[in-house]
Amino acid sequence: MKWKISLLIAIVIGALAGSWIKNLPGFVLIAVGKTTYEMRLWIAVCLIIFILSVLLLVGAFVRSLFSGAGKMKDWHGTRHWRISRKKTIQGMLAYTEGRWKVSEDLMVNAAKSSDTKLINYLIAAQAAQQQNAAVRRDSYLRLAHQAEPSATIAIGLTQAQLQLKQGQFEQALASLNELKNQSPNHPYVLKLLCHLFEKLQDWQQLLSLLPSLKKHQVFDAEELKNIESASIAGLLQRHATKDDIEAIQDCWLKLTAAQRKSKANIMHYCTLLVEFECMQEADQLLKPIVKKQADAEVLALYGNIITDNPTKQLSFLENWQQTTQIESREVFLTLGKMAYHAELWGKARQFLQQVIEHKPSAQAYLMMAKTLRNLNETESAIHYYQQGLEFIASPKKRQELIAFPQGSDDLIQANLLPKFQKLE
Repeated sequence: MKWKISLLIAIVIGALAGSWIKNLPGFVLIAVGKTTYEMRLWIAVCLIIFILSVLLLVGAFVRSLFSGAGKMKDWHGTRHWRISRKKTIQGMLAYTEGRWKVSEDLMVNAAKSSDTKLINYLIAAQAAQQQNAAVRRDSYLRLAHQAEPSATIAIGLTQAQLQLKQGQFEQALASLNELKNQSPNHPYVLKLLCHLFEKLQDWQQLLSLLPSLKKHQVFDAEELKNIESASIAGLLQRHATKDDIEAIQDCWLKLTAAQRKSKANIMHYCTLLVEFECMQEADQLLKPIVKKQADAEVLALYGNIITDNPTKQLSFLENWQQTTQIESREVFLTLGKMAYHAELWGKARQFLQQVIEHKPSAQAYLMMAKTLRNLNETESAIHYYQQGLEFIASPKKRQELIAFPQGSDDLIQANLLPKFQKLE
């Protein structure tokens, strides 16, 4: 439309100016060497206008050629981008479907003309990992870094995750330490470090990491508590395997005051103290737990503590039992064991009989047999030894133990209990 208007304007101007230019007086003389050209002025003006018009047309033609080439190039590039995008989608679908080799090939081919090279190479690396091709995996991660140098954290996290899955713990540790230097407070870096230290059973490093995990809310409070408890238990157990009670006690004293007040940590520590026969220390630590947070596990552990004054222990436990509503098997079993250690055979028999009547166990049968033997009731002792053996060996006569959450009352319905013949 524009060129039509321009042509119309040119015709109008030419019609108006043509007669005026034709009547212009004067001549134009052009000398080239010894040759001269003479023409009227209006002819020279028309000739100049013609030459300028030809030049303009040539320029427009040249511009149109270049513009056409650019459009062709854009069309060609768009076509390649569409093909690359299609391959990328197909590669992601193949990865989701578990067709690792197909996904890897599609992603690598698509990356050549893709504007998402980082994504292509990262998925290709994960597909190679699924085929246990660590060399190809690492090469794709390097290509991803070349394609997007600013994505160091994302690439490093992917690398560390893949190394962890592959069991390359030393390489994963190096990768995560480098990421931690670059971004000390990155939550996912801290989370992966936590998992790695658990795999390596590096409990000291895991304990050192706990403040950062808490500060940046990597885990909720309950998970952090479990991680801390597992770390302390692992650290104490490591010293226990070396039969070094002094190292265990030194490790315990180096814990924070809050950690030494934790019920789970006290339980781990007291279990080792009992194992190494440090009964007095275990008794002092566990008594406050019995008073305030007693459950089946606590009572079972306290029953294994044999101090120089078992009568005092029994008195403490009886006083506590009178102030609580808990009447589980573990309460009576622990009371029976304490009475046995105090050589109060009558009391021991009384408590153990309650255990056997309500919810028997192999340990209860054994303790009852040993108690009766001390009472010189040999036949009855032999009978309970036999009952204990049958309880362990015979599925038909053995009570099927029911698992309860830690700290719950472990009483079960009476009709679920096996019937035992009572002694005369």
